[in-house]
Amino acid sequence: MSAKLIFSDIDGTLITSQGVVSSTTIEAIRKQIIAGNLFIPVSARFPKGIMNVVDKITNFCPMIAYNGALVLDEMGRPLNSQFFEASLALKLIEEIEALDTNDLAWNVYSGYNWFSSLNKKPLIAKEEETIGVKSLPVSTEQIKELKGVHKMLIIGKPTLIDKIIPSLESKFPSLVFVKSAPHLLEVVLKGVNKGNAVKIILDSFAMDKGNAWAFGDNYNDESMFDSVGHPVLMGNAPKDLKESLSIPITLDNDHDGIAAVLNKIPN
Repeated sequence: MSAKLIFSDIDGTLITSQGVVSSTTIEAIRKQIIAGNLFIPVSARFPKGIMNVVDKITNFCPMIAYNGALVLDEMGRPLNSQFFEASLALKLIEEIEALDTNDLAWNVYSGYNWFSSLNKKPLIAKEEETIGVKSLPVSTEQIKELKGVHKMLIIGKPTLIDKIIPSLESKFPSLVFVKSAPHLLEVVLKGVNKGNAVKIILDSFAMDKGNAWAFGDNYNDESMFDSVGHPVLMGNAPKDLKESLSIPITLDNDHDGIAAVLNKIPN
């Protein structure tokens, strides 16, 4: 029987609402690894933020970071890297700061680095606590010196995030704006998504999508579901996503939804 590839989103999927991977889920994934199958984390997070979670399970796996803008093999070598110009990131920063509100905060990710504004807002501090990594406060002049930007993240009140999306999409047509949580707006180059990144991993292993499973809970996981033969939506996903997607729904992330599916997969 062919090996299986198991792709999993992290926040709202692999980890519980308390920010940890349950022992039941860890055991279920490790059983799959022992059986010769491969576990691949897929996240909007940057690499260090991913490994802070995944190292509880394994230290040896490919990964998809930045919603697919950076794809690494099991040795940490890039299989794909897509970024936009720092000058474009600066224009987006100016747009956010022009709103003159404490209810929005920008973040810039380049390579293995996470940058935030010098006047770090409480919104960023909360994200740092969630990820378990500190961002590096910088000036916009320092952003200008970056060779490229893999992702930006706008953190804000959900109602405000929803309000600004249409305007940002109109002003920045070369970028994609997609929510990974009600208060998190991910920004990547158009064409970047988890689904394309999953295809890159499948091709690198010469694997068919029929041997691939994917777990996710939010809008930025939709393209990933289309790229595997066995998509699974978490029980804690938004109601409209549950209604619009015709795929299996498992238990929520606080009740070992991943383990409930993996433990039924024949080895």
